[in-house]
Amino acid sequence: MTAIATPKMFSCLSGFAPRDGLKNGVKYTLLSTALCLFGVGAQAGPDEAQLTTLMQAMMFEDVVDVLCDEGAEMSEDFVEAGYGVPKPMWDKMLSRLYDEDVMAKAFHEEMGEALGDTDLAPMIAFYESDLGQKIARLELETRKAMSDEATQEVANDAWAQLDPDTARAHLIEDYVQVNDLVEMNVVGAMNSDIAYYQGLWSAGFENAQGSSDSDILNEIWASEPEVRADVSEWVYGFSTMAYQTLSDDEFEAYIDFGRTEAGQKLNHALFSSFDAVYEHVSRGLGAGTAKLMQDFDGQQL
Repeated sequence: MTAIATPKMFSCLSGFAPRDGLKNGVKYTLLSTALCLFGVGAQAGPDEAQLTTLMQAMMFEDVVDVLCDEGAEMSEDFVEAGYGVPKPMWDKMLSRLYDEDVMAKAFHEEMGEALGDTDLAPMIAFYESDLGQKIARLELETRKAMSDEATQEVANDAWAQLDPDTARAHLIEDYVQVNDLVEMNVVGAMNSDIAYYQGLWSAGFENAQGSSDSDILNEIWASEPEVRADVSEWVYGFSTMAYQTLSDDEFEAYIDFGRTEAGQKLNHALFSSFDAVYEHVSRGLGAGTAKLMQDFDGQQL
């Protein structure tokens, strides 16, 4: 189920691809949240004990650790972008945004709201099975490994070199299509970009001379083909690497779960939850960036 961040990819989280949304090479992958802004809606939520069991089976705690590690590494990207802000200040901001406890709480609340009164039993049954646990672990370990650019290139090359007529290639294609991984990640990435700039503007960051908000939004959406190409490469590369040790029968069983009503509801809930977290944190990241650049008289983006 890959909702790649993205993602972004991990167990049913496998589909969340990292989101390279900032200009000048600064990227925010699967973003966590230290903003306690996630209000749970009035609709009935799932049984709390069941929700906790599901998220434990999907290894959410380990996923949060990965996200926080990735977030901490972004300070190097900000420094290399040359905005004139000392690295310790970026580190301090990112440590607040990537707080494990707050991030775990936010995902729990968002998943609860997204799932509503859905019966979680079929989801729990799958992820507590031997196959479900195997898949969750493979996705988690592959996501960790693909934080390294060299490993990411290896994964991308593996997909590019795979004979499209093989059974494995067809299974990967089915997996991506059943879970709508490319399209949903592209939309999420673009919305995260917009939220980042909204954060910049809300904190008083001035647009470049002669540039309106609509101009910048148009520029963001003009990058959609490039974003789509990057997301597609990552999703297919991840899928090739993560599931290589699964037999074809095991992989097909995973895809079949994605086709069920429970699998589809879980996939949509994951995308909804990650997108909500991304947008909140992207907006906070934009506001924090604007504040630091104003404090240190940094350069315009």
